[in-house]
Amino acid sequence: MNDSSKTNFTSSENVCLVSADFSLNHLDHLAVIGYIMDAPMVCDTELLYETTKKYYPQVKPIHIHFHQQILEYLALHHNRLFFSVAPYRKDLSPLLEAFYGKKMEFWYCPHGNSDKRLKHFELQEYALIYSDQMEERLINEGYMPFLKSYIRTGNVRFSFYHKYKSFYDDLVEKEVFAKFVKPQTTYLYAPTWQDLDHSSSFFDASIPLLDELPDSINLIVKMHPWLEHHQPGHVKLIQEKYKDRPNMVILCQYPLVLPILERTDLYIGDFSSIGYDFLRYDRPMFFFDSEKRKRSHENDTQLHSCGTVIPTDQYMQAFQFIDKHLKQQETLSEKRKKLYHYAFGEELSFESIKCALQDSAPASVTPGYS
Repeated sequence: MNDSSKTNFTSSENVCLVSADFSLNHLDHLAVIGYIMDAPMVCDTELLYETTKKYYPQVKPIHIHFHQQILEYLALHHNRLFFSVAPYRKDLSPLLEAFYGKKMEFWYCPHGNSDKRLKHFELQEYALIYSDQMEERLINEGYMPFLKSYIRTGNVRFSFYHKYKSFYDDLVEKEVFAKFVKPQTTYLYAPTWQDLDHSSSFFDASIPLLDELPDSINLIVKMHPWLEHHQPGHVKLIQEKYKDRPNMVILCQYPLVLPILERTDLYIGDFSSIGYDFLRYDRPMFFFDSEKRKRSHENDTQLHSCGTVIPTDQYMQAFQFIDKHLKQQETLSEKRKKLYHYAFGEELSFESIKCALQDSAPASVTPGYS
């Protein structure tokens, strides 16, 4: 594993960029691409830098203290940029060309698969996608013509987790599961953030759900990092209200997903991409679907067909509802397996992904500028 440095920059073809603390969830996706492509991880905050060092020691983080210096660093040292903030190419590419005469390949890396809209792909030229589902959606929803090139990665995060499984399992044991007073059945509640479609269940369902948690169940509440960024007051309320519950662990700015899912017996969610990750394990899934949510495209609740939706009038008795409908989850196993394969396809080797990226749109500009 590579040593990290705040000052030693790296000249190479590839680089990953993650900016602002509320994009911490992007690390779990970009770090894998950084590992495959031998690309350093450029961070502009202390939290991102330290999180990368701790949770992704397989890649090299570079902390650039002043955001304004990132452009110069990119122009001097790299040609191909991997990122997960949708507007980066539109915002940064003109500046790189105007100030440094530098043309870079901007490769968009989706931070998870979900049933949310894909409109952000119209801002991209090059993109990573998972498999058939995302490809067909991009075609059907009219976004494919925006892309000059794209390559499939499959569920590359799972392959990465499997490679370093003991390392990550030890981390979540110490930081998550060891906090429970006793080992018992573990549920995960993972609400997404409140986007323009009102996808989050956090505001309608979280307090009723957490209030009714039975003593016989351990519950991990894994919040989307953007919830704390956009609604810090509500997040703080949840943290304070339930901080003394011996069978509840609340995670706000926590990057790891798959090693938690590995030990999760049942998933409760809404439209978070973690739901698609959980399909891998073929275990019971329950969903909140707000009546306020705006439907944005056909089949925008495809994941929900692999579990059971909790009606709004059952929010106050969610755990009773889950117990009552747990048996029928056995009939959904084939649906879960089918959708997982449709979403992620076969696992691909790291080398094949690297070769595909290098061959898809070869960078033509050498590092540095005159």
